Amino acid sequence: MPEAAATPSSAPLLFGRYRVSEHRGDTRLASIYTAVDERLQRRVLIHLLRKDLVGQAQPRERFVAQIGQMARRSHPALLDVYDSGEASGRPFMVTEFVSGRPLRGLGLLTPERALLYLRQVTGAIALCQSRRDADTPLGLYHPPISSSNLLLVDEGHVKLVDSWLLSPGEVSADIAHYRAPELSQGQEATLAAPVYALGLLCYELLTGTRPVSGSDARAIALAHLHVRVPPLHEARPALYLPAVERLVARATASAPELRFPDAATFGAALDALWRDLGSPTQPLAPPRAPAARYAGATTGPPTAVPPLAPAAPPARASVRMQPMDPATVRRSNVARGLLGWVVLVGLVILVAAASFFAVNALTGALKGVTAPGVPWLPPPPTGDSGGPFGWLGTLFGADEIYIVNIAEGLNLRRAPDATDPANIITVVPNGTPVRKLEGPRVGGNIPWLRVRVTVEGQQLEGWMSLNYLRRKE
Repeated sequence: MPEAAATPSSAPLLFGRYRVSEHRGDTRLASIYTAVDERLQRRVLIHLLRKDLVGQAQPRERFVAQIGQMARRSHPALLDVYDSGEASGRPFMVTEFVSGRPLRGLGLLTPERALLYLRQVTGAIALCQSRRDADTPLGLYHPPISSSNLLLVDEGHVKLVDSWLLSPGEVSADIAHYRAPELSQGQEATLAAPVYALGLLCYELLTGTRPVSGSDARAIALAHLHVRVPPLHEARPALYLPAVERLVARATASAPELRFPDAATFGAALDALWRDLGSPTQPLAPPRAPAARYAGATTGPPTAVPPLAPAAPPARASVRMQPMDPATVRRSNVARGLLGWVVLVGLVILVAAASFFAVNALTGALKGVTAPGVPWLPPPPTGDSGGPFGWLGTLFGADEIYIVNIAEGLNLRRAPDATDPANIITVVPNGTPVRKLEGPRVGGNIPWLRVRVTVEGQQLEGWMSLNYLRRKE
């Protein structure tokens, strides 16, 4: 295939197919550009070997090797490779297009959201480690583990990338925050080294802080040799998760042999923890046996309690019953019968009246008017309230209002599916109130609500991620 351009900066068309539009930034080895694949009509990212590294054999070989390894694995949390080639002596690859915010600096996350993101990146690392052979003893290449390299690309979905949002000078210090201590001692890397980084990432997502710091990349890397990763509750006192504390403590152990041996084992422990956090309430303990009712009893199993002695029959009272007058008995029976009929007729009248008033009230509410003759029911408020049951829904708590709680706005979708861009109806701005109609329903590990919202004067209905909705008090 002939080349149509030497670089994206000198001509916008690469290989007569990829129309380059924007320079996104630089990674350790490549310059990243946004482009459009004119053959398939889709947006892509082009990773082109940095111009300043063209004459250096080692970076070139490393970049070409990474392209080959990335093309051999596929995972939702990793970029898919579409194409590769060379333009004017500069190797390049074409990957899927992504755009999102890094988790670094996103603020405190709920334990559910933090573990949701961590499970995704752990699954990606486990997949890469599982593809080991003689040429790749540690598995296939994956970007360094860092909150700066994790992009939140959609509701509940992250991608691990070689971040182009940092300058090349900042990358070394950023990666050093997750560097396993044995690597700073000159030991060979093992499958447990990424587990150490995953443990520190878990700590950071839950507390919003990195437990290891220093003045530069070298100082940060050496600090791992003697630092003690503090318990989670020291950085976030309101967080009490003993099981997560134990998971992080084992993953960040200084000695590799004390950690989880690989990402797959760490992922299995993470999945078990996820299930425990989402398990229903445990049943109550069985009631204690009743206290013994005999003198000198001790607390022991029920079988140790001797049978109680049978109670003596009560003594008969020596009272002589007087015969009743038959006329008195008949009058008493008639009175009781009349009273029973009066009570029965009264209950029938009461039920009929209540049914009549309820039907009238419901009919009036659905038509938007006050039910006549029912002064003890409040009049329906103006506006849309209570969902399909009008003001009665408000009385019984069916009206739930939520507020969009994400700065860039939240997608309103036709179906509870975060993977299909065609599902998006519109983007609802931050702070917009929405009314719950149905849910929650879980799809793709994301809780969804069907809501009604007014955007630019138009009333719309669709599905929104509950992770980015805040219940209005």
